[in-house]
Amino acid sequence: MPQDLILYVIPLAIIQLTIQVFALVNVSKKETNEIRFESKLVWVLIIIFGSMLGAIAYFLFGGNPNGQDSGQD
Repeated sequence: MPQDLILYVIPLAIIQLTIQVFALVNVSKKETNEIRFESKLVWVLIIIFGSMLGAIAYFLFGGNPNGQDSGQD
């Protein structure tokens, strides 16, 4: 592997891992009824196997269903 390529791959891998861990922690802290489709297991599998795209999909589509606010200020 060329040295220049390593300089690009390592930061991208760190960013991907950070986003995935953040998404997994977010899923684990939410109640089941606060997650779209009410299935934590499905979202965990999407985040793990979908890598960065799975985590981004969770943040875009996995939040509160119908745009409801959690009511916490």
